[in-house]
Amino acid sequence: MARPATAAVRLLTGEREPVRLATTANLETIIIDGVAWIQGLKVVDGVQTTIGDRVLVKDQADARLNGIYTASEGNWYRAADARAGRTMQKGTTVHVQEGTVSAAFVYAFQTLNPVIGADDIMLSFYQSDDTVGDIRDAAQGIIDQAQAAADVATGAMTTVLDPQFATKATAEAYSPAIAPDYIRTAFYDVNQVAGSGGVYRKNGTTTGDVVITLNDSVTVVGYTLTDTPSASQKGARKNNSNDDAPAVQAAHDLALGGVRLPAGSYKMVPGSVSPFTFGNFPTVNVYRAVALTTDNITFSGHEAVLHGVSRASVIAADVQPVFSTDKNMTVGARKNITFDGVTFDPENNVDATNSNQRFVYAVGVDGLRFLDTKGGSSGSRRGYYAHIQNSKNVQVDGHRHQKVTGGFNVRYVDGFVMTNFLFEDFSEAIDLDGASQRVVIRNGAFKSTSRVNQCIDVNDQVDASIGDFSVNNTGNIVTVNYKTTTPDTFAEYVAGTIVRNFQVGKRILLSNISGSAVGSAAAPAFYIGWDWSAGNHAGAAPVQDITLQNIVLDDHGYFDIREAVNLKLKDITSYRAQCGFNHAVNCISAGSNADQIAWSDLDVDIDGLRIEASDKGGLNISTPSRARVRRLITRGNNTLGGTLTDLTITGLATRAGRASVDECDIGGNVVLNGDSTAIAAWAGDTIYKRNAIVTNGGNFYRATAEGKSASSGGPTGTALSITDDGTASISAWAGSTAYMVDDVRLNGGGYFICMTAGASAASGGPSGTDQRIADGTVVWRPINGAIKWEYLLVPYSIRWGKNNRVRGTVTIQGDAQKFIKAEKQTAHVGDLSATGTVIYPIMTTDRRGAVTAVAYTVNADASADASNYRTLLLRRYRTGVATTIATVDTKLGLTAFIPSVAAVTAANATLGFEPGDVLAITSNSAGSGKGLSGLAVTLSFMEF
Repeated sequence: MARPATAAVRLLTGEREPVRLATTANLETIIIDGVAWIQGLKVVDGVQTTIGDRVLVKDQADARLNGIYTASEGNWYRAADARAGRTMQKGTTVHVQEGTVSAAFVYAFQTLNPVIGADDIMLSFYQSDDTVGDIRDAAQGIIDQAQAAADVATGAMTTVLDPQFATKATAEAYSPAIAPDYIRTAFYDVNQVAGSGGVYRKNGTTTGDVVITLNDSVTVVGYTLTDTPSASQKGARKNNSNDDAPAVQAAHDLALGGVRLPAGSYKMVPGSVSPFTFGNFPTVNVYRAVALTTDNITFSGHEAVLHGVSRASVIAADVQPVFSTDKNMTVGARKNITFDGVTFDPENNVDATNSNQRFVYAVGVDGLRFLDTKGGSSGSRRGYYAHIQNSKNVQVDGHRHQKVTGGFNVRYVDGFVMTNFLFEDFSEAIDLDGASQRVVIRNGAFKSTSRVNQCIDVNDQVDASIGDFSVNNTGNIVTVNYKTTTPDTFAEYVAGTIVRNFQVGKRILLSNISGSAVGSAAAPAFYIGWDWSAGNHAGAAPVQDITLQNIVLDDHGYFDIREAVNLKLKDITSYRAQCGFNHAVNCISAGSNADQIAWSDLDVDIDGLRIEASDKGGLNISTPSRARVRRLITRGNNTLGGTLTDLTITGLATRAGRASVDECDIGGNVVLNGDSTAIAAWAGDTIYKRNAIVTNGGNFYRATAEGKSASSGGPTGTALSITDDGTASISAWAGSTAYMVDDVRLNGGGYFICMTAGASAASGGPSGTDQRIADGTVVWRPINGAIKWEYLLVPYSIRWGKNNRVRGTVTIQGDAQKFIKAEKQTAHVGDLSATGTVIYPIMTTDRRGAVTAVAYTVNADASADASNYRTLLLRRYRTGVATTIATVDTKLGLTAFIPSVAAVTAANATLGFEPGDVLAITSNSAGSGKGLSGLAVTLSFMEF
């Protein structure tokens, strides 16, 4: 049957969403790179346009520019539903809401198959709204009459092309003799929501979006929407009053590749039944508005707002996402889910009981995308945006976050990429809260309402690149940490089983970050590592391979670094730091007990750090295993009036630390500290843990594998691996027995140390290589059994470069002067007769500095003699006044070519020298004295 060619039928063939205004004359354009643009907020048909107004442009001198646009202060762009030729096809109509001339008018596009940008787009006046209702009412009658005429005219016709109906209900009441190929509706229902009509194609089944029964009363024919369905086509009202969740769910359930969300506010009410509980919390129910049960689906709508509200009878603990997958699915159970342009509004001010609105709770998704999305509360700040668990290939691009308490919570995800983001007014923006890998967070900005809000929490991540953003008025920028509550796998997390091995963050780059008004003395700008007590490290080293690079902060909380291995701070500038732990950059590794010394560590490389106007000190490094400081610049610190150092390196003997300092320009004071005399002597039948340092036979040794020492002997020699085996005295494990922390037992050929006291199981005992092994109420971890020691040439060392400058004082503490490696200068004094006084100048100083050691050598033995000897003194002469720095005599004799070191105390080293001082060797004799042959003197000194 040919379609009746009447005005009423043409009116219903297609309709765009209404526009606010329609032009009455040509709008001025400007040319940019050869393209004509409409710009700025204009007066159209007597009305001032505002941002976001839909405007029908129909009178352009260049008719190719005609169409539906969105008004803007900048360039106007074609509206989302009118960008393609098919959306401005001949016969498509659009209603005008306001205007002096065109209010309540309907215009029709007249160009057949237009090519946007190439063809003129022509429009004509169609009807006023006063006549449209009458035409719609008449349309169905016209169609029915035409169909009846066609039925009478021919029985050979096999299809009816494109009948059109006012609503879906009227279409389903249609009962022709022959099923048409297509059915069109103007609206979904009697509410006549703009954009709710559709075109349906016969699908060859008896089910579909539209189902009709032919006039034989037997044959049932199903029809499916021909395009991506919109929520309006399933009944969404978009008025922020009616519950639109069922309509969005229905559109999703069509599984046609996507759901279009036309402009409007969608009230999304969670269902009344909780399909599961939240995460691994068995008492926290989840009530969702839309169940994500379909793959390869996109929810799109750049002018759509999804308003999450509370369900009836909500309680405070309920979690209420708009979208949710099922709980605890395996990775890839859902594939390719995209949210494009939609806005989530968690405003729930009228419900004081619950603010746990969420946008999405996604588990097991491979290919989850958020493109140009927004989370923003229209009321008070509340809600959370996204929880993503056990998923992979997650992409967030162009996200804007405003007045939503939480942002993205990511746990057990492989591949999380967030770019081009804006976070404003939040509590915690990004929480990488669990073992994840391949993380990129780049190009964005954070700004909140107080200096306690956290930007990014990085827990248990592997391979993360984070940076290229600015920060203002927030608390902590980044925390790099690990949790003792994160199990190895997602399945174990769900089951709540014991944590077998700590998941440690590795290979994390934080770079290109600038900010101001960040953190405070109580809230560090950056927090690295973990301040832990004995037992919590359990065989896991701290976070490792962490780099902070190209960071500039003004008015900020301090850098709080508790521990890390291969931590690099490169090219960092700090202005006006507020110091919670006395220094702008505070690096300290736990070392108060054997377990902390074993597993905590501080291995830090600082290159290019500038600290100015800190309210307290500059840089503090405590108990490191390795510390390299290069290009440190400090100026004007201690603005609160204190005297804290600009550089402190302390506790070097704790972990046989190696420190180096060079190319530094330090405006304040420096302290260098180490004390080898505090290192304990080796003991037999003792449990030693990793990094334990002992003295034995005059040498120093460090444990590289923990275990029990032998009953006697201890390590000897200079090898890098010395076995000290006391395993013969280690008792066997026994069932149903009380064990204390650090008890060691043999079981199944392996050795285990108790981490958590308790009672063992009746049988079995610890086994395997996990670092946390449950045995009744006891927790064990494996150890080597026999200790392995490495010989240490020195217990610790400080290498002081020649290019350092210190404007304050340099204080040397403990016996650090013994192990400072700096400059050396040798003077050949020559032969000394047995008696007489000698004064031999070695050097005149031209910089400030300190002598750390004096060594004497001779080329012939001088015998020991307690009565007849020579005394050798190193003295500093300043304006003719001599001060003795170190003294040695020949009472015990001298051996040819074996240096004899005159000890310099820490106090004498701190005395130092100034430019113009003379350092000289003086010597006098006692009794008949002692002649010396070929005396040479070597000074070790540091300049600053």
